[in-house]
This record gives sequence, structure tokens and C-alpha cells, in this order.
Amino acid sequence: EEEIPINDNKTEYATTLDNMPYEDFISEVENEILTEERDKTNNNINYLENWLKKIKERKDIFLPQIKSEERKLCAQIFFKLEEVVLKNLIENRKGDRSEEFMIGDAEWQQEIIFLVNRLKDKPDELKAFWAEYDALFDIEEDAKDGNIYKAGILAALALQNILTDKYGLEVNYPKPVEDVKYSIDIVAYNELRKIIFLIQVKTDKTLIEEIIKRDLNTKRHKTETEKKLIKTIPRFEFGDDKIEMHKDYKDFSRGCSKYVEKNRELFKSNNGYTTKGVYIYVPYVINGDKHINLDGTPDEKVWEILVAENLESELDLPKKYNYDNLFKKK
Repeated sequence: EEEIPINDNKTEYATTLDNMPYEDFISEVENEILTEERDKTNNNINYLENWLKKIKERKDIFLPQIKSEERKLCAQIFFKLEEVVLKNLIENRKGDRSEEFMIGDAEWQQEIIFLVNRLKDKPDELKAFWAEYDALFDIEEDAKDGNIYKAGILAALALQNILTDKYGLEVNYPKPVEDVKYSIDIVAYNELRKIIFLIQVKTDKTLIEEIIKRDLNTKRHKTETEKKLIKTIPRFEFGDDKIEMHKDYKDFSRGCSKYVEKNRELFKSNNGYTTKGVYIYVPYVINGDKHINLDGTPDEKVWEILVAENLESELDLPKKYNYDNLFKKK
């Protein structure tokens, strides 16, 4: 089995990794990940699992040589990107998705969210990060999955930024295992109205455009089993299968019920708060145009669409959007 080279002068190397220009640092990470080229025509499970083991070994040797927590997180994300690609290939061959894989996947996406939040005031570094993200997925001939992951990550960040910047809510992310088991991407707190929101974020481009087009038709009757851009579920309905609603909402409702039960002490300590589940589609691409920046800040169009779909009334938020502008556009 191939021996993985270990740098003898770790102190000197660590200083270089921490202090070199950011793009050079990212190149060093890429070189370490791509030390040896994988045979992409070989989808044998044993071969893929051995390659996954090699990537993890390289990661475990490389990361301790970085002192900067921010750069260490960046490097870890790129190593894990390779792991995600390999695990996808392995589990596709096996024909199922293990819970362990899904939790690791959710943890990796959260790490990207945390890094993007830290790099907001460093646009050059953020641009370099996303360029390498795209490059690694391209090298792995997996750009489609890379774009799907990116859309989900930026949609969560966009909603986070709308809730915090426009309405002053506090936003937290649940543990990855809770994300997977209970389908909750974000937990938001409205201190003013004393409401806790358990939120699942979706980014289905085709469905979002269909809903927007459908809702412009004010004469059309909507049924409870149809999808909405924003669906709120009060706590007393959590897990109640008798309530008429779309199957996806019922699954989410059950997840909310289990999350509250699992975190019973947390909800007890928030006496006086009501809890709502929020199943929300955040527009990332509309008619071919991207509306969320690489730092997760959405342009005005995203906020406008969500407000037009009753964001403020559904979440009992103060009216911050200029409705005169909204009605003029309609």
C-alpha cells in the first residue's frame, strides 16, 4: 500500500500554511488532496473504500499542521468534499443511504455555512473558497451534485440573513444528527413575539417557479394538500396525521414533534414561548438567474418573493418590507 509522505519540518510548514496568501494556501490543500489521481472508471466498492481511507489518512496528517482555526476549517471542508464524493459513489453502488453517511453529509454542509459566515468580510478569500469548491467537484466529474449542495447551503444562509438582518431574530443550527433525524435545518428565536421556529429549507427550482406562477392566479382555489412556498405548522398539530396536508409536511410535522420531545428540557426553559414548524422554499435561481450571493446574502428579489408569499404574516414578523413597492410590481 502506498506510503503517505509526512513533512519532517512541521513547525516551519505550519507557519507557511498559516501565513501564505490565501489562494496559495488553497493550492497547497488541493495538491495534498490530489497527490495521486483516482481511477474514475473503477467503481469497485473495495477500491473506493480504500481510496476513502487514504483521503482520511492524508487529512489526519495535514490538518494538525495548520494553526489558524479558520484555515484549518477550510482545509477540512475540502478534504471532506472528497469524502462526500467517494461516499456518494460507494452508497450508490450499495443502493442505499446509511444514517452515518447522511449525518456526515449534514455536518460538512454546516461547516461550510460556518466558514462562509466567518469569511463574510473577506470577499477575496470567500471567492477563492468557492472557486476551489467548484474546481474539486469538476475534477471529480460531479459538478451537478456540487451545485445542488451549494444551492442548499446558500439558501439556508439567505434565510438566516433575512431573519437576522431584516427582523432581528436569533438563528442557530441544530446538531447534524438532529438535522438528519428530524429534518430541521434552522432553529430561529423571535424574542419580541416569543416564538421558536423549527425550519426546514428547500430549494427545488422548478417547484418554486410553479408555486409563484400558480399563486399569481388569485382566482384559483388552493387545496390543503398542495405545496406552498411557506407552510407553518403550530405546535399542537405536530405529529398529528389526521390533519389534512401534503405528505412532505406530515413527515416534517412528525420530525418537529420528535425534536421537541428530544429537547424537552430546552423547551421547558423557554416558558412562555410558542413553537411553530416552518417548511419554506427559498428561491436560489429564478428564470435562470441566481439571486443569492456567494456570502449568502440574498438580493432584494428573494425577500420580495418571500414577503409576497406571506413570510411576515405566516411567521408573525413585524412588517419591514415596503408593501407599496410590492403592489406596484404586481
